[in-house]
Amino acid sequence: MRITDHIPQEKMSGLQIRAIVLAIALVVLDGYDVSLTSFSAPYIEKGFGVSKAELGLVMSGALIGMLVGSIIVAPLADRIGRRRMGVVSTSTIAVGMFIGPFATPETGTWPLVVSRIVTGVGVGCLVAVVGVILAEYTGKRVYALVMAVYAAAINIGGLLGSMFVGPVLGERGWEFGWWVGFVLSAVAALATYALLPESLAWLSEGRRTDSLLRLNALLAKMHRPALAALPEPDSTGVRAKGSLRTVFTGRTGFYTLLMIVGYIAYMLSFYFMTNWAPSSVASANHDPSLAPQLVTAFSIGGILGNVLFGFLGGRINVRLLAPVFLILATATLSLFGIVGTAMPTAWWTLFLASFFVCSGTAAFYAIVPSLYPTLARSTGFGVVIGVGRFGGIVAPVVGGAAFDAGMGTGTAFTLFSLPMLLAGLSILVLHLSRRGSEAEADTGAGTDTPDARPTLSRTSA
Repeated sequence: MRITDHIPQEKMSGLQIRAIVLAIALVVLDGYDVSLTSFSAPYIEKGFGVSKAELGLVMSGALIGMLVGSIIVAPLADRIGRRRMGVVSTSTIAVGMFIGPFATPETGTWPLVVSRIVTGVGVGCLVAVVGVILAEYTGKRVYALVMAVYAAAINIGGLLGSMFVGPVLGERGWEFGWWVGFVLSAVAALATYALLPESLAWLSEGRRTDSLLRLNALLAKMHRPALAALPEPDSTGVRAKGSLRTVFTGRTGFYTLLMIVGYIAYMLSFYFMTNWAPSSVASANHDPSLAPQLVTAFSIGGILGNVLFGFLGGRINVRLLAPVFLILATATLSLFGIVGTAMPTAWWTLFLASFFVCSGTAAFYAIVPSLYPTLARSTGFGVVIGVGRFGGIVAPVVGGAAFDAGMGTGTAFTLFSLPMLLAGLSILVLHLSRRGSEAEADTGAGTDTPDARPTLSRTSA
């Protein structure tokens, strides 16, 4: 029996509510961090006098950091614990934000690139922690709603940044956005240290001599009976092989490679849209203040799209729902480029594209953790999401070079929308491949069987 089976059906405890609120707040912070260059890019381009290709490198910095954080650093969460890794992650984000404002036209954009890389390392680590905490502490009755809010939280962070920070950058300078991020990240680090509980599943695996004592203390706060002994681990195979080897061997290894290909493709489209749609409209209209408005359109569309995806995902298998949304995302992102950069049409077409595009994040975040046993979960999630960042790293730089070479918006956005079809296909292939293993799980086969049939419900924890 998994320790998360002890999560009650009844009203959630104060500890659970606190964990959920803090975890979602951390994802909102991630959303602000990730979207910062989207609405500050026109001011940086103007202040530093750089080409779009050079600006694309600044945009890619966070993705490079996320790659490092997700693949190299996040797996440490399977060793040192999710809570401690959360503190390290938020502290790293604060350090990255502190570096950025020291960039000047004399130094060039390299301090900004370093700032974004360090910040990205923190974000990459945090993403691999927060989803696990949410999955374990959310009661079954509200799980679908909480995961829908979780999926939309990145967009909420971008929306708040574009509404309250973006409009004042013209007066206060692009540096103001970094100082805001520094303060918020420092507060988040303190809150994580003081308030975020440890992963129940991680403690149940007996990683520390005091694991049972700490686990029972958490269960008491959740109004659950104490355990006489730790549950039987569901990751005996992971202990024998190691988490990284588990992720890349056998049938699980095939699932990992399939999701890596799909997520690289999705990130290529996603980060081209998020970085270049606001900047393209602002540049075409010679008005930097339009960039925050386009980030607002992107954020609102993403929030509403994720809510609908979350609602449907509680009733329909995500592996069937996601390809449908990604096909519609391909069509609507292409439409944004074809219609052009004139306002307010660009605002509404980007809103529509984001409505479908952002669902891909929710889909991968729901599907990937369900493929791995507990002790390999952060490693597997970190590897897939981290390697997938290659697509995000390439998109801003290649996109900037394409625009510098004279490619039109219609051609560029149509071309960069097509990888989402590959992402949808990879999820569909995974679904067909998983049907056999789920049949085995229903008969009780295997000791390391990860969670099956991912929906935005308790089974995708």
